[in-house]
Amino acid sequence: MKIRILLPLMLLTGCTHSVHMQHVSDFDDVPAAEKRSVVTAETEQTVVLGFVFDTDYVDQAKQQLMTQCSGRLSAVTTQYSTSHGFLHWTNKIRMQGLCSEG
Repeated sequence: MKIRILLPLMLLTGCTHSVHMQHVSDFDDVPAAEKRSVVTAETEQTVVLGFVFDTDYVDQAKQQLMTQCSGRLSAVTTQYSTSHGFLHWTNKIRMQGLCSEG
């Protein structure tokens, strides 16, 4: 009897993760003497039963990335992924770039 209850509960509460897209921008020629650092920004969007709450999460990630770099930003990679749960999922954006100061 317990297995009949536990098995459906385990199947309904399972989760999955998937990467949908990975984009890389162009790489600028940067002199070797120029100081470079990696900057990262991550934001999320929660969707429950198909209802979307935060629609500007990509713009937020871009803004976070740009505020971390006072110089020139290049080689930006954008990763779009989703984590699925029961009746909800979370869209995630992760941006990384090279910040050249000088």
